[in-house]
Amino acid sequence: MVVDALTRKSVHSLCTALSILRLKEEVKKMGIYMMRKGEAVGDLTLEPELYDEIRENQASDVKIQEWKGVLEKSEPSRFELNKDGSHRIRGRWFIPNDEELKKKIMNEAHNTLYSVHLGGDKLYKDLKKAFGWSNIKREVAEFMARCLTYQRLKG
Repeated sequence: MVVDALTRKSVHSLCTALSILRLKEEVKKMGIYMMRKGEAVGDLTLEPELYDEIRENQASDVKIQEWKGVLEKSEPSRFELNKDGSHRIRGRWFIPNDEELKKKIMNEAHNTLYSVHLGGDKLYKDLKKAFGWSNIKREVAEFMARCLTYQRLKG
């Protein structure tokens, strides 16, 4: 039999589908149930704690208090109050000027088991999709300069 690109593609798709099914079975055997972010289980809602911390910091941020005045006047603005109570800038989470919170966000995005020590550009692009703060690009570059593992891998 002659193997062509279409045959290989269908075989690969079948193998991928079977591995996903096996993985789901293994996870179920361990008693772990997967849920979507924000999905409710009875009275329990699953949501990352980091977002709660961001909302708490937003409540005391001076810049956000200024924006509230703009929002109340109904002036067109790039700032918005989301239905979850968070403040957003063009749809992205606005991060107050809190060095510890910013470091925590960058650390989570860069050092978790699932991120595989992203490079500076990739980390910046990923963070920029979800978060916004002044000088984000510079702060990501400074953060990456302090990461010894990244410097060894890069070097």
